[in-house]
Amino acid sequence: MQLLYHVGDDAVLEDFLQGRYDTRPWFFLRVQAERLSLSKGFDRLLALDAIPVTPYDHQVRAVVKVLRHMRGRAVLADEVGLGKTIEAGLIMKEYLLRGLVRSALVLTPANLVAQWRQELEDKFGITLRQATARTDWTRYDLVISSLDRAKRPDHAASIAARAWDLVVVDEAHRLKDRASLAWQLVNRLQKKYILLLTATPVQNDLSELYNLITLLKPGQLHTYATFRREFTLDRHSPRNLDTLRELIDDVMVRTARRDTFLRFPPREIRSMAAPMSEAERAFYSALLSLLRKSFAATPKAQRNVLPYMLLLRQATSHPAGSIRTLRAMQRRGTIQHVESRALEKLHRLAGQVVPGKFRLTERALHECGHHAVVFTSFKETLHRLAEHLEDRGVPAVIRFHAGLSSSARREALERFRQERAVLVSTEAGSEGLNLQFCRTVINYDLPWNPLRLEQRIGRVHRIGQTDPVRIYNLVTARTIESYILYLLNKKIDMFSKVIGELEGILINLAEPFEMRLAETFLSWSGEALQHRLKEFGAELEEAARRFAHQRRIMDSLFGAASAPLSEVATGGEAVGRE
Repeated sequence: MQLLYHVGDDAVLEDFLQGRYDTRPWFFLRVQAERLSLSKGFDRLLALDAIPVTPYDHQVRAVVKVLRHMRGRAVLADEVGLGKTIEAGLIMKEYLLRGLVRSALVLTPANLVAQWRQELEDKFGITLRQATARTDWTRYDLVISSLDRAKRPDHAASIAARAWDLVVVDEAHRLKDRASLAWQLVNRLQKKYILLLTATPVQNDLSELYNLITLLKPGQLHTYATFRREFTLDRHSPRNLDTLRELIDDVMVRTARRDTFLRFPPREIRSMAAPMSEAERAFYSALLSLLRKSFAATPKAQRNVLPYMLLLRQATSHPAGSIRTLRAMQRRGTIQHVESRALEKLHRLAGQVVPGKFRLTERALHECGHHAVVFTSFKETLHRLAEHLEDRGVPAVIRFHAGLSSSARREALERFRQERAVLVSTEAGSEGLNLQFCRTVINYDLPWNPLRLEQRIGRVHRIGQTDPVRIYNLVTARTIESYILYLLNKKIDMFSKVIGELEGILINLAEPFEMRLAETFLSWSGEALQHRLKEFGAELEEAARRFAHQRRIMDSLFGAASAPLSEVATGGEAVGRE
């Protein structure tokens, strides 16, 4: 609409007399805009009618509190697994609908950028542009980036040069240090609204809480000297809790799992190890030796552990696939110092291997009545395993992978539901699917990132599941895969954790779980390897203890907000009803 008038403006009468009217669509658009402008105080969330999911009550309560009482500047600190991303997306959508936000910046860890983009697009209809070049910060209004990229001085200057209506920072415990580039960047930003997402606003030191809240509302906890004097007994122990809680409650929302009444059926875990055949042992030993020599011969400054990790993972999935990948890497120069004779020997050995996990898969399917989702990380393994199962007379084997069209995916999932079939899927099936009608997950191979494993399980063991869920973890004995299962099960008791709690443990590690494990296997062997693995196991146990300590601090700050984990049913994600 182009004609805007003020009360008492005679120009409106002149336009009326001259017949200068707006069109019918513009008139109704203006009426709608006026209605939205009159909807003050966020008494009703407009976004609830504009998104395809129905958030849970605790998520709506959190959003209303942030909008109505905190004026869009808050720490979203719900316990892990309760859907902080949904809350942030709902707040962003509400502000966009009301015209209060036109520019937004989302900063996340690098490995979560794609997940955030997909979640906001699918659930909220919000399209974010990923910033990679320095000009992208000013070219787009709705921008997402990794925090590591954004804090680089050349990018930080461009980001701070413009004003942002809304800034969202995920994994905000990374801002705990005021001296860090990340904290200084977020502090410099021109921002009207800001959301900091973290389940652990305090990890080791109460100063971390002070630093986070200072980003939202400087002075809320007074000066740092006053904060330490009035509210801390030592670095880890708060005091004057009633007053401190009142101050925190002005800027922080935290929901405990037990307060949501979300409960899940039990999980039954079955771990099965396939003994190595002579052919498998010969192949695996030769491949590990080749990769260790290549890794050692590569200068440290040029080492990239990711391709080696991929090959080690593929070797325990299906050897033929790892040979194909190794040849491609050698041609591209991704992996160097590989002798052609050694490669040809590996090729011959791989051709003699029938993975022992094929037989374990058959046994698991027989036990569960041939209705299960079987996850593998590799498309080639998917096809070879599906062919093997079909040859062995397993009825209705359905393949599901990223190469399928949208319609083919929908058809495959409907067949899986109707026929009580076997769905053999790559990681494409571990994201965004609701498979509550199934009650069995078979992890043919283990993703080395434990959060990916948790994500797979969460497709079946989630809100809406009414039956106990059986989970089979298959490994090849005496390989790195079997040790991963040992670490996850024995050192941090992963499979009895509340969904999402694992993330709270892993963030206490100095480096990513899978990277540390791959470097250890590539750099050491024999007794030295066993010693390093034992050290890593001890670090995992310490990370779990630190997480438990962090929870105790949270409990003291928020009263009896968090029940002991042993009292809470384990289970899937709380992300909103689809």
